[in-house]
Amino acid sequence: MAVSEETRHRLSEWCAARIPDAERAHRQIGYTIQGSEVTITDRRAPSRPELGGGWTTTPLARLHLDDAGGWSLLRSRADDRWERIADGDDPIALLATVSEDPQAPA
Repeated sequence: MAVSEETRHRLSEWCAARIPDAERAHRQIGYTIQGSEVTITDRRAPSRPELGGGWTTTPLARLHLDDAGGWSLLRSRADDRWERIADGDDPIALLATVSEDPQAPA
């Protein structure tokens, strides 16, 4: 099942709200979509741009849309695996549970 344009718009708004305007030149929260999966990422500018190198991208959470239209939320773990933490009908509401978690990276 494809991610709807409405959901894409809501995801863009959610990501933009995570970072204050003053920090956006150095840090961004964004998302990518591959099939029915949305990966939320934390992007950071290089700490020493004079040495070269690009922005780093760290996956924070993943949303999976199933064939019935339901969503699963997975959180990135330190061992590069994904841990399923919640299911629901609203992907933004699921992401709110991650942002409220004091151990969550975003």
